[in-house]
Amino acid sequence: MHEYAAAVERHSSHERGVVRYFYQMYVEHTLRCVEGCRGPEVLEVGCGERLMFKKASICPVQMDISLTRLRRAPHHEGRLLCADAYALPFADKSFEVVLLVAVLEHTREPWRILEEAHRVLRPGGRVVIVVPNDVTLSLGRALLLKFPARYPDHLTFTTPKRLGSWLRDRFQILEAFPLPFRSVSFYMNLYYFLVARKTPWGAA
Repeated sequence: MHEYAAAVERHSSHERGVVRYFYQMYVEHTLRCVEGCRGPEVLEVGCGERLMFKKASICPVQMDISLTRLRRAPHHEGRLLCADAYALPFADKSFEVVLLVAVLEHTREPWRILEEAHRVLRPGGRVVIVVPNDVTLSLGRALLLKFPARYPDHLTFTTPKRLGSWLRDRFQILEAFPLPFRSVSFYMNLYYFLVARKTPWGAA
């Protein structure tokens, strides 16, 4: 499914038109969360074609399950590997920050990925999550004449409530808000942005 989706649409579409405006909005929030970190301290899960850090000052460890997307990724410093987010190929307590930006909706069991993120984070480390509102996002794609309107590899509809239940007992939510309009409900927005800290009382 992931390779099929990669064939249908390139991530470079995020850098054009109105889509670029909203994409850059959550990228800016994400980059703010890794300020002061060294590249090896940050893991980006689901990096796709390596767009997010293309102009950033750090080069994190990046991974994706799609070989098609990784082959398209430009070469630059930093580790790049093909791996499964259900079984991250890293030792316990390896990172200060794990990025799950537009990742959880592509999986059938998002809570398993959060368990892995918890495992590879150091005590007090943070997970940064961005999930879409598939209803409004699909409507927007249809209005822009992008088909299929819903991304074919979006397997889970993630809401703030569901996300909170998956994080419970393992993470403490530090900040969470919808985008692009913070004062409006997630259900009228395009994305939900969340930062949570690994709790000392969560499972190892």
